[in-house]
Amino acid sequence: MKSLLLIALGLMTLNLNSLHAEDFPGLHEPLKTVTEKYLVIQQKLAVDSFDGIAAAASQMKATMAADTSKSFTPDFIKAVDSLAAAANLHDARLAFQQVSNGLIAALAQNQTQTGALHSAFCPMIKAYWVQTDGRTIHNPYYGAAMSDCGEIQRQF
Repeated sequence: MKSLLLIALGLMTLNLNSLHAEDFPGLHEPLKTVTEKYLVIQQKLAVDSFDGIAAAASQMKATMAADTSKSFTPDFIKAVDSLAAAANLHDARLAFQQVSNGLIAALAQNQTQTGALHSAFCPMIKAYWVQTDGRTIHNPYYGAAMSDCGEIQRQF
């Protein structure tokens, strides 16, 4: 069992390092960078890892702050601030709910069609998120305890 978990973590780490802007045709800056950093966080939470979450959220904040066209709502920016300030995995997961709502709204508003992004919903916590895998659920709210809890709702 421990070996399987280590293999899964290794594959997830490989996937984290392979996210690139060109993987998301139809996404334009600054939403592209914000989405990439969001996905790093989603994948970390799905494997119960807090490592790197604050750094990725801080990169999201910096990208949003540099956005002169004001593409992001104040609520989304505030949610990213909360995520960047999270002190532990539990707080990060709570903040991630609002960040997910903001990202999904931004993707919908921009009529994003990448074919590579999927929104999912967890009925247990009643929360949405975005992930790249369109077949297997990677629940960021329950991590390894209930990694497959949820369903794909929409493709972007």
